[in-house]
Amino acid sequence: MADPLSIASGVTGLLSLGIQVTKSLVDFYSAYKDQTPALAKVTLNLENLLGILQALDDARKNGEPQTDALIQEIDKATVGCREILEELREECQKFQKDTALGLKARIQLVGRRATYPFRESTLKKLEEDIGEIRENLSLALNVLQLRNQTGLEDGISELRILVERMNTIHISTTIRDWLKAPDATIDHNAACEKRHTSTGLWLVNGQQFQNWLVERNSFLWINGFAGCGKSVLCSVAIQYTVRERQHQPSVGIGFFYFSFNDESKRDCSGMLRALLLQLSAQLQGAEGDIQELFELYKSGTPPVKALLNSLRKTICRFNDTYILLDALDESPRDNKREGVLDAVQTIRQWNLPTLHLLVTSRNEMDIRLSLEAPSSQDISMKNPDTDRDIQNFISYQIRNDSKLRQWKSRHEEIQEKLTSKAQGVFRYVECQLLALKRARIRNHVDKCLRSLPRDLDETYERMLCSIDEEDITEARLVLTLLCLSDRPLTVKELIGALAIDVSKLQLDREGRSFSQDDLLDICPGLIELAVVEDEGSGEATTIARIAHFSVQEYLESDRISQRGAAKFTIQKEPAHTEMAQICLTYLLDPTHSKGEFNKAKLEMFPFGRFAAMQWFHSYNHSGKGKPDIEPLILRLFKDQPESFVTWVQLYNFDHLLHPYHGIDVDTILEQGDDFIGAMAYIQSPLYYAVLLRLEYVFTTLISSSGKETTIDAALNTQKLVCEKVVQTLLDHGTGVNAQGGYFGNALQAASSELFDGSFQEEYYERTMDEKIVQTLLDHDADVNAQGGVYGNALQAASYVGREKVVRILLDQGADVNAQGGVYGNALEAASYGRRENVVRTLLNHSADVNAQGGKYGNALQAASYVGHENVVQTLLDRGADINALGGDYGNALQAASYAGREEVVQILLDRGADINTQGGDYGNALQAASCAGREEVVQILLDRGADIDAQGGSTFNNALQAASWAGLEKVVQTLLDHGADINAQGGSLFGSALQAASWAGQEKVVQMLLDRGANINTQGGDYGNALQAASWHGREKVVQMLLDRGADINTQGGDYGNALQAASWTGQEKVVQMLLDRGADINIQGGDYGNALQVASWVGQEKVVQMLLDRGADINAQGGGKYGNALQVASYRGHEKVVQILLHHGADVNAKGGKYGNALGAALQEGHDKVVQILLDNGAKPEPIV
Repeated sequence: MADPLSIASGVTGLLSLGIQVTKSLVDFYSAYKDQTPALAKVTLNLENLLGILQALDDARKNGEPQTDALIQEIDKATVGCREILEELREECQKFQKDTALGLKARIQLVGRRATYPFRESTLKKLEEDIGEIRENLSLALNVLQLRNQTGLEDGISELRILVERMNTIHISTTIRDWLKAPDATIDHNAACEKRHTSTGLWLVNGQQFQNWLVERNSFLWINGFAGCGKSVLCSVAIQYTVRERQHQPSVGIGFFYFSFNDESKRDCSGMLRALLLQLSAQLQGAEGDIQELFELYKSGTPPVKALLNSLRKTICRFNDTYILLDALDESPRDNKREGVLDAVQTIRQWNLPTLHLLVTSRNEMDIRLSLEAPSSQDISMKNPDTDRDIQNFISYQIRNDSKLRQWKSRHEEIQEKLTSKAQGVFRYVECQLLALKRARIRNHVDKCLRSLPRDLDETYERMLCSIDEEDITEARLVLTLLCLSDRPLTVKELIGALAIDVSKLQLDREGRSFSQDDLLDICPGLIELAVVEDEGSGEATTIARIAHFSVQEYLESDRISQRGAAKFTIQKEPAHTEMAQICLTYLLDPTHSKGEFNKAKLEMFPFGRFAAMQWFHSYNHSGKGKPDIEPLILRLFKDQPESFVTWVQLYNFDHLLHPYHGIDVDTILEQGDDFIGAMAYIQSPLYYAVLLRLEYVFTTLISSSGKETTIDAALNTQKLVCEKVVQTLLDHGTGVNAQGGYFGNALQAASSELFDGSFQEEYYERTMDEKIVQTLLDHDADVNAQGGVYGNALQAASYVGREKVVRILLDQGADVNAQGGVYGNALEAASYGRRENVVRTLLNHSADVNAQGGKYGNALQAASYVGHENVVQTLLDRGADINALGGDYGNALQAASYAGREEVVQILLDRGADINTQGGDYGNALQAASCAGREEVVQILLDRGADIDAQGGSTFNNALQAASWAGLEKVVQTLLDHGADINAQGGSLFGSALQAASWAGQEKVVQMLLDRGANINTQGGDYGNALQAASWHGREKVVQMLLDRGADINTQGGDYGNALQAASWTGQEKVVQMLLDRGADINIQGGDYGNALQVASWVGQEKVVQMLLDRGADINAQGGGKYGNALQVASYRGHEKVVQILLHHGADVNAKGGKYGNALGAALQEGHDKVVQILLDNGAKPEPIV
C-alpha cells in the first residue's frame, strides 16, 4: 500500500487527504446517535472544516495557479497544515475498522471504539487540531470569502443597475400607474441587509442550483421552517443569477417577495403584475404587449388569466428567463394562497424550455402537494450548511458588534450555546443576540446564556412579558397597527397614532408625544425600522414594520393565549374594531380639521392620511364590532362637516374609481389657497354613504331627505376649512339627486359595483344594492339623471350585470335607450360587460338594438370586441345591423378581428358581414387583425376573400404596412404569400410597408421585405423614404442594412428633406456619424428647415451641431425655411449654447436673410434677452425687422 504522505506530497494531494480524513471523522461521529454536547460541538466543527477544505479545493481547481493570488495563498496555507493533517490521519486510523483483522482483534477494536474516540482528551485534542488547521487556513479562507463576497456585491450593483434600467426605459408612466405593480426591490434590499458575508454560498455553489441555472425548463423549491432565513437565501440567489446571467444575450430576470405586511404583495395578481413589468422593461418591443393589455383592461386591474397570458408571451421573447419567488407561505392561506399556487402551477405547466423558476416557502402541506417537487428539485434548509451559516453569522456578530465585543472572553461560550440551541433558525439567534446586546454586566450575560428559551414562541413570550407595565398599552397599539395594516407605516404615522389615549379615545398630541427611539424601546426586538424610498415623492422615508413574519404569526395564533403574554393577543375582529375607533377618533378631533388644509397640517397630524384610508377597511373587517364603530362614522358624516371635508381631502374613496386614481391629496395641496378645482370632486355625505355601502349611515341620512340636513345647516352657518369648499358642496347639493363624483349621483353609485369585484365580494352582499336603490327611488331619486362614468343608473347596472337592479330601474321608468356615458347606452354597456341575461332583459324592454354611441359605436360592436358569442348571436337574432358603422373600430367585424375573436369573426362572416367594409382607426378588418398580430383571423379573412391591398385607416394605409410596423413576421409572411403588393403606396405617416418597418426598427421585417423585392427608395409619407424614417428614429442597424442594400443616402423628400436632416432633428449622433461616413451631402438643401445644420440648430442638438461643423458644414449657408441660416434659427429658438458654438466657429453675426432679417432680429422678436446680449457682445448690429 502506498504511503499516504507520498500520495499527498503535492498541495492537491494534501487537500484531498484533508477532505478524505475530515469526512471520515464526520461520518464516524455523525453515526453515533447519543451525542453529548461536547461530541456535538466537535462534529459541527468537523463539518465546518470539511466545508472550508472543499471550498478551497474547488477554488484551486477553478483558478490559474501561476497568476491567481488566491491559489498561491491556498498552497502556502495547505503546506503549513501538513503535520496536523498527518496527526488527524493517524487519529482516523485508530477509529477505522480494519477488515483484515480477525475476530479477536475486531472485538478489541470495538471496545476501543466505545472508549477512545469519545474520551474527553480525544475530543479536546481534535478541537485543538481543528482550531490549528482553521488558523493556518484563515488567510486563504478570508481571501476566498472576499472574492465570493465581491462577486455577490457585484451582483448587488448589477441588480441595482438592472432595476434602474427597468424604471427608465420602454414602459410609459401611464402604463406603470395603471398596472400598479408592487415594488419587489424594497423587500430585496431588506433581505440583503440581513445577509452575512458568506451566507448562502453553499446554495449558489451547490450542484442543484448550478443545474437550475443551465438546465432547460428547470425548477427549484427551497423550503424550511419559520425564521430559517429563506428570504435572505433568496436574495443571494437573485444576486448570483443577475451576476452570472444578466450579461448574456436576451436574458430576462424577474423576482418577487410575498410579504405578510403589505397587501399588494400577498396575492398572485401582485406577483404577476410585478413580474410582467420587470420583464417587459428588460425587453425591446415588449411595450406593445403590455399596451395591448392596457387597452383591454384600462378601466381596472387585468384578471389573473390575462396577466398569465401576457407573462407567457413576454417570457417567450427571451432566450432565457429566470423567475425567483420568495415566501409563498406569506400569502394568506385562507383567501390568497390557493390562487398563488394555481398561478405557479400554471406557469410550470407551460413547460417552456427557456424558463427557470425558483420558489421558497415553508414546508407546508398545501404548498408541497401543489409543487410536487422531486428530490432533485427540493432543497431543505434543515442541513449542516445552514448550521454553518448560522455559526458564521454568530461569529461575525460577536466579533464586530461594539456591544458584544466587550464579552470577548465569553465569545466561544456564546457561539457554542447559540449554535446548539438555534436548530437552524436565524431569527432565534437574532433575538438572543439582541438580548445579549442589552446586557450591561457579566451577570446579565450569565443569566441570558443560562436560561436560553426553547424556541421562537418562548422567545417572543419573554420579549412581550419584559415590556414595562407602563408601556403595555402603547406596545399593544403599535403591534396591532402594524399587524392589521395593509402596508408598512411610516415612523411619523406611528408616532401620530400613539398620540391617541386609547383608554379615553381622545387625541392628546401634547401629553403623548413620542420619539422614534421610543418605538424601539416600547417593542424591543418585535419591530424594526427601515429607510425606503417614498413611492410618491421619491424621498427617503423611515418606516416601521413587524420584525419578522413569525412575530405576527405568534401574536395572531392560539398559542399566545395559553401563555403569559396573552394580553398581546391580536384577534382579527376585536382588533379591527379598535383600529377603526382609533382612526375615526383621530379624524374627529376638532383640532385636526381646524384651520387651513396644507402640508403643514399634514406634518402636524401625520396619522391623518392613514386614518382616513384605514377606518373603512377595519370597519368592514370588524364583524360583531360594527355597532361600536357606527356612532363614530355617523358623527363624521352627519354631525361634524369640518371633519367630513378633511377626511375626503385626505383620502377620497371616489378617486379610487377614476383611472390612475384621479386627484389625490398632493394634487390638492399643490393648488395652494385656491383648491376649488380639486374640491369640486368632494360629493355629499349621502353619496359617500352609498358609495361605501354604509347602510346604517345611509338610512340615517336618507331619513332626513326633504328637510334641511345637519350638514346643510352646518355648511350654511359655519366657517369651515375653505369657503369655496363650502360653496362647492352647496352648489352640488346634499340630497338624493346631488350631482357629481365618478358615478354622477347616488343612484348610479348604488346601481354599480363597489370599486371592483374582489373588493365588493369582500365587503358587502349584493342584496344591499337592491335595498339602497329602492330606498333612493322611494325618496324621489331621478331614475334618468345624467352624469358620471356610465351616463345613468341603468347603464351602470347593465354594465356590472345587476339584473335585479336593472329590473327595478326599468319598472320605475328608466329610459332604456338613454344616451351618455362611456358605453353610449345600457344595451352597449351590457354587451361589453358580457351580461347575457341583462341584454335579453333590455331587448325585451324595447332597447334599440342599433342605437349608436359610445366607444364601440353600438352593442354588436361591443359584444364582438369582447368575444361573447351568445350575446352576438342574440343581437343578430334581434335585428342588429351587422355592417353598422361607428365607434373606434368602425364596425363589428373590425372590432372582433382586432381583438382576435376567431369564433365571432366566423359568426359575423357567416351572417353576411361585408369583409371589406371601410371605417374606423384600422380601415378594415384585415388591417385591424394584421396590426394586432391575429394570425388565425388574418388567415380566416384571406380565405374568405378579404381585399389584401385595401386602402384606409387613420395610421396605416393597408394590412401589410400595419403588420410591418408592428414587426409581426408571420403575418407579414402570410400577406406576402397571398400576394400583398409589397410596394403599395399610401398613408400620411409612412407611405410604404418598408418605411413603416424601418421607422419602428423591425430589422427582421425590413430584411424580409427587401428580400421579397421592396423598393428601397420608394417615396411617400411624412418621412419621405425608408432611410429617412429609420434615421429619424435612430434605428442604427436598419440604417446600416438599408445603406448596405443600396439606399440612396441623399434622396430628397418628406418633412425632413433627407436622412441626414432627419437624424439631426432627433439628435441621433451615431446615425449622423454613420451617414456622413457613408457619403451623405452635409450641405444638401431641402425640407422645412433648409439643411442639417439648421435643423440641429432649431432643435438645440448641441452635439450634432458640433459634429456637423467639425465635418465641414457651411455655417453661413442660406436657404430653406423662413429663418435664413443656422445662427438665425438658433437665435429665434433661444438656444444659447448653440448660438455660442456657431459664433465660435465663425458664423457671420450680421448675415442677412430670412423673415427677421438677421439673428439679432430673430432673438429680439422672441424676447430671448440672453441671446441678444451674446449677439451684441459678438458685434451684432441692430436693424429694423423686415
